[in-house]
Amino acid sequence: MAEGQEIAERINKHLTAIKRGTLRFWGHWFGRPYDNWHQVVSCTFTSEVLKLTFNEGETLHVWDGHKAIVSRKTLQIATASRVRWEWYYYGRPKTAASLYFQDFTRTVSGISPQTNVDWYTPPFEFDLSLPAVEIL
Repeated sequence: MAEGQEIAERINKHLTAIKRGTLRFWGHWFGRPYDNWHQVVSCTFTSEVLKLTFNEGETLHVWDGHKAIVSRKTLQIATASRVRWEWYYYGRPKTAASLYFQDFTRTVSGISPQTNVDWYTPPFEFDLSLPAVEIL
């Protein structure tokens, strides 16, 4: 069984007890530190991609995720080749026009970020010693 499938099974088995909080990707916070609250509501694994769905319709795709910790105190995926966070602009209708993303690909030289955020320039700062994905 692929590690991604094992991670998905662990997440789904413990959905109501998994750590809830603010997302961070290789040290890059989604929003301000500890300003957002996210809760995983389901998880699937297909074609090497782990897909986590959250309580406000957000999705997190993780390619080649390894070394996960899933518990009441921690939700962390230590390594990944790519991470994509998608969310609808909060407070607006959930339409294609209000769907935003931050997409991070691990390269030899670091993290290559892409986004369609158009109301500010995200301060993409990464620390490769930190987990690819974590909820704090």
